[in-house]
Amino acid sequence: MFFIVGIASGAHDLGLRRCGYFPCCSGGGAMAAVTCTFQQFTLFFIPLFRFGKRYFVTCPSCGAVYELAKDEGRKIEKDPMTEINPDKMYVVQGASRKTCPSCGCAVDPNSRYCPNCGTRLM
Repeated sequence: MFFIVGIASGAHDLGLRRCGYFPCCSGGGAMAAVTCTFQQFTLFFIPLFRFGKRYFVTCPSCGAVYELAKDEGRKIEKDPMTEINPDKMYVVQGASRKTCPSCGCAVDPNSRYCPNCGTRLM
C-alpha cells in the first residue's frame, strides 16, 4: 500500500475592501485589493486542510504591499463589508511608483514638486 501526499501553495483573491489610511502615500478611504495566501496538505491530490494563511493588501495609488495581522485578515475574509484597520498593516514591499499625496498624480521619483498641482514632495 502506498500514499501520495503533498503540500501545495495557493492564493485566494478576497476582492476589494475599503482601507481607512495608507501610510505610504497618505491616501485614505480607497478600495484596495486583498489576497490570502496559504499552504494546503493533500492526500491523493485531494486538498484536506489549509495552514499558514497570510493576508496581504495592496495600495491602489503606489503599489506598496502590506501584510495584515491574522485576526484582521480573518475578520475581512468573513465579512466583506469590514474596513481594513491601518494599525494592523505592516509594510512588506515599499512603493513601486511615487504619487503626489495631494492629488494622487504619478510623479517622477526625482521630482521635488508635483507637476499637476505644485505640492512640495518629500
